[in-house]
Amino acid sequence: MTNSHPRREAIQRIKPIVDELFDQADPSQAYGEYLESDDDICPLYCSILRIKQRYQAPELIGRGGMKEVYRVYDARSVRHVAMAKPLPEFSNDQYDAFLREAHLTARLDHPNIINLFDMDVDPEGRPFFTMELKQGQSLREIIRSLQNDEHAKEEFPLPKRLQLFVRVCDAIAYAHSRRVLHLDIKPENIFVGDYGEVKVCDWGMGVVMASESGQNESTVLLDPDLYGSLLESASGTPIYMAPEQTDKRQQKTPQMDIYALGCLLQEMLTLKPPTHSRSRNATIDSALAATIAQAMAPEPADRYPNVESLREDISRFLLGYSTSVERTSLLREARLFYRRHRDACSIALGLLTILAISVTYFVLQLRNSREQALLAKAVAVEASAKSQEAYERAEHSQSLAEEAQLFAEQAHLQTLAALESSERAKRDAENSLAKYLAEKKESDRRRAYQIVAASRHSEFVLDSALQREETLRPAIKLTLDHLDSILDFNPPPASHAWTQKFWILFLTQDFKAALDLVENGKRITPDLVELAEKYLPHLNADGYLDSTHLISVMHDLIAADRWRAPLAEKMMIYDVIHDRSPEEKLAIARAWISLNNSRWNSEGMTYEPETATVRLRGTGLTHLTRSFAISDRHPNRFSLLHILKPQILDLRETGIHELSELRGLQLLELDIRQTPVTDLAPLQGNRTLRRVLVNPDQVSESQIANVPAWIEVIEESE
Repeated sequence: MTNSHPRREAIQRIKPIVDELFDQADPSQAYGEYLESDDDICPLYCSILRIKQRYQAPELIGRGGMKEVYRVYDARSVRHVAMAKPLPEFSNDQYDAFLREAHLTARLDHPNIINLFDMDVDPEGRPFFTMELKQGQSLREIIRSLQNDEHAKEEFPLPKRLQLFVRVCDAIAYAHSRRVLHLDIKPENIFVGDYGEVKVCDWGMGVVMASESGQNESTVLLDPDLYGSLLESASGTPIYMAPEQTDKRQQKTPQMDIYALGCLLQEMLTLKPPTHSRSRNATIDSALAATIAQAMAPEPADRYPNVESLREDISRFLLGYSTSVERTSLLREARLFYRRHRDACSIALGLLTILAISVTYFVLQLRNSREQALLAKAVAVEASAKSQEAYERAEHSQSLAEEAQLFAEQAHLQTLAALESSERAKRDAENSLAKYLAEKKESDRRRAYQIVAASRHSEFVLDSALQREETLRPAIKLTLDHLDSILDFNPPPASHAWTQKFWILFLTQDFKAALDLVENGKRITPDLVELAEKYLPHLNADGYLDSTHLISVMHDLIAADRWRAPLAEKMMIYDVIHDRSPEEKLAIARAWISLNNSRWNSEGMTYEPETATVRLRGTGLTHLTRSFAISDRHPNRFSLLHILKPQILDLRETGIHELSELRGLQLLELDIRQTPVTDLAPLQGNRTLRRVLVNPDQVSESQIANVPAWIEVIEESE
């Protein structure tokens, strides 16, 4: 709220208009001296106070073994949610069994696990809980469409199905890290959104594993054995249950979920109910068949040790590598290598073919020239012998002198012809050699091109991987492996490929491996070598810099050369794989924003991790994307707030004047009051934003009218 004086002046300006309107309608109700009321000051607060019933317009959308689910409108948060209630036949002593699912879901916070919003008791005394309204379709519906619709197979090809399965593994692996088992994994409990998002639902059968130090009271209360027969109506699905899971006395383990994941993977690939037969399915790749067999092993000890190992094998298959459980042959490894490096292998095979043809042609020409030279030599020897014979006969017979002289001249001409033929054969041999050397030079040039192409490819893969945190580590590893395969050609020490490898090692803070390249004689930019030597002693026990030294190296990179900005940016983005506190993330983001906004007071920034709220102040702040070192070589730019991932962004009193500076952020609410922004057109493609706050008359009515329907524009003074 601002002081009352500006508000009073604004009211005085519009008071004559309001008085005239009210006088025309009912003069007795015209406003007095001021236009002040609770609705004028805090309309949102007043609208919430007037809500008598929060959840409205219930619509039954499903009924299960323990609960019935309704689609309701949440009047407070202005959205539709799913509300679960126990079945009407449940009595009071059975309500705790119903609430187990809500408590288990509340323990989990993951993008691929359905979100729990609220738990409460209705006026009738029946418990309920609300959760995220599932959008899209269940995996069961997708499998049915794949069985009958060819168009669905184009929409969900094998790689996309495997990517969906990887996200399910991510959710289960996270739940296991929280010591929670699902125990009812099946297609009906997995939902796929319209934009590829995956949600694992229905945790009612789940349990919390006991920790080494013993269970606390809340964990014991989540034990399904405490409720006896109350949960029999919500038992698991037999075809997805591990053999040992049918024994209720058997201790629940992660291997039960791994078995169900194997069944799920088999059904996603074959589009048929999972079978426990050990015979290989001819429609499944041998690597995937081996993965399914490992996950569905009858004995728990023979299965994958954890979900991460299963997920890693699927990721390796998607990237074109052999899995850890298949029996690979040299021929299969060669095929996989060719599949990963199809272009390079095709070029190498073509070069070898050209080289073989050139060598064969050279050898044939050389042999032909040699034969012609020998023939010419023989002719010359024979001609010389005949000339000698003619000369001796001339001595014996004067009468034959003229004939001998003529024969000698003919022999001389034959000798000259033979010598000319020999010289021609020599020139042909020299031409063949020149062609061979030219082909060899071209082959060397193409090899150099492959090395440069590999460097460019590594930059492209790295830029793509930075878009998704879960692919950072494998993408970096695969990029280094690809570079090493090209570096086996041993390019010159000054080759860009060596610099590219040093650059990636520096980005991941592996300064020791980067400096090993320099010790082996590779020519790397001196300023990067000095920075690697400077910060190597500051790595912590886990092998990465603390936040203070990370900020310092970002400053040093840009101070040495402003074109190092993309490297500093990628170091900051890659650093999200480390477990840093919200304060450290705030310090890193603040430093990066300051580097890109030299006139900004960095103290004008706060961050609330609980609500993902970022507040920025200061007219010196004009950029939220990288403001320098942009070229065709480094076209990609990430938001300066990328590592904080804000959902609510307050830009009041800043110098931000274009909403295109918000690219890459998935915001729910945006406050641009007291900013120079007048154009809302960049919001056209935004699918996450729900609310924008602007000052009155800040943007035109036509601008507001063109904003998508799902975005609410609120004109409100400070």
